[in-house]
Amino acid sequence: MFGSLKELIGARELLFNLALKELKVRYKSAVLGFLWAVLHPVMLMIIFTVIFGIFMKFDIPNYPAYLLVGLIPWFFFSASLNVATNSIVDNYNLVKKVYFPRKVLPLSIIFSNFINFLLSLIVLFVFLYLIFRIELSPKLIYLPVIVLLQVVFISGFCFITASLNVYYRDVRYIVEILLTLWFYATPIFYTMDMVPRPFLPVFYLNPMASIITLYREILIYGLNPDPIHFLTAFTISLVLLKIGISISDKYEYVFADYV
Repeated sequence: MFGSLKELIGARELLFNLALKELKVRYKSAVLGFLWAVLHPVMLMIIFTVIFGIFMKFDIPNYPAYLLVGLIPWFFFSASLNVATNSIVDNYNLVKKVYFPRKVLPLSIIFSNFINFLLSLIVLFVFLYLIFRIELSPKLIYLPVIVLLQVVFISGFCFITASLNVYYRDVRYIVEILLTLWFYATPIFYTMDMVPRPFLPVFYLNPMASIITLYREILIYGLNPDPIHFLTAFTISLVLLKIGISISDKYEYVFADYV
C-alpha cells in the first residue's frame, strides 16, 4: 500500500495535468464555467426546500442550510464515482502507449472534483454564516479532517470500480443505478430520526450518511464529531482504500490488454 502511495507521489505531475485537462474539458463550452459546481446544489436546495420544507412541511430547523450541507459533499462523491469508474477505459489510448500508475486516472477525476468541492465550500460558508446567520464555531477546526476522510473514502471506492470496469463494462451502469439508490438511502433531505428503527443499523453502516452527519455537526450545530459516525466512516474508508489499491496493483499491468 505504501509502495503504491510512493508511486503516486512520483506521478504527481501527470496527476495534476490530467486533473487540469478534465476541468478544462468539462467547462469548455459552458458560459458560467465553474459556477455550475455551485449552482447545481444551490438550485436543488431551493427545489427541495419548496417541496419538503413548504409543501410537505418537514419539521427540520434551518432546512435550507441542512440541505446545502448535505448536497455539496454528496455531489463531490457522486460526480467523482460516476466519472472515475470509466476513467481507465476512457483513456485507453494513454493506457496502451506507456506505463504509469493506473490509479492516477481515477485519482485525477477525484482531484478535479475536489477543486470544485473547495469552490463550493467557499459559497457554502457564505450561505451559512452570512445569509442563514449561523454562528461560526471553533469546531470548524475539524473540517479538514472530515474532508480528508471523505477523499479517502471516495478514492478507495473509485479504485475498485475503475479497476473492475476494465473487465466488466456493466460496472459503470451498475454504479449509476447504485448512486440513485444511495442518494435516497442517505439522509440528505430528511433526518435519521425519520428512518424506521429496524432500518437504522443499515443507515449507520452507510459511510456517506456518517460523513454528511459529521459535516452538519461541525458546520451547522457547532458540535464535536460524533465518535460512532467518525469511526464508522474512518474504518470503512480505510478498508475500501486498502482493497482498492490491492485490486489496482494486482491487475493494472494487464489493463492495456482489456481496454
